[in-house]
Amino acid sequence: MTRGPSHRPHRRGTAGPPPGRDPLGRFRRTGGSRPDRTGGAGRDRGANPVELAVLMPAILVLLFASIQAAAWFIARATAVNAAQAAVNAQRTYQAREGAGVARAEDFLRRAGDWLVGWEVTVTGPQPGGERVSATVTGRPLRVVPLVPLPDISETAFGTVERFTEAGEP
Repeated sequence: MTRGPSHRPHRRGTAGPPPGRDPLGRFRRTGGSRPDRTGGAGRDRGANPVELAVLMPAILVLLFASIQAAAWFIARATAVNAAQAAVNAQRTYQAREGAGVARAEDFLRRAGDWLVGWEVTVTGPQPGGERVSATVTGRPLRVVPLVPLPDISETAFGTVERFTEAGEP
């Protein structure tokens, strides 16, 4: 039977772990006191809490700024998706007037409060026209007060569905 390294004799004729190791083979602490982490000088004691107190405001500003940036990008994506939903609803064959606005407003109500104070404008096809556009504007949700943020305005375009004859564009 083979035993682990902690049961091998370290010297001829004696059993047990080598000096400085416990019975499981791990290193044992020898000596009476813990090593001084300040390098023996002692003059830097308490420096870590002071450094943390100086850096913590900067860390919190960066944290909230990154959260605010994420909220702005989510609000922008919400505006883009609402504009695209409006165009998709308004460009269908024989869509009723206001279908795009209703679809975008429904989307924005269900999307949450990422975009605040939103407004939807859909420019439907003029008689004989082929293009539909929708613009969604609003303000992003504010996480950090007193910081001015740019408003968001996103526009989507689409072609009206229609029947064509063979060979027509």
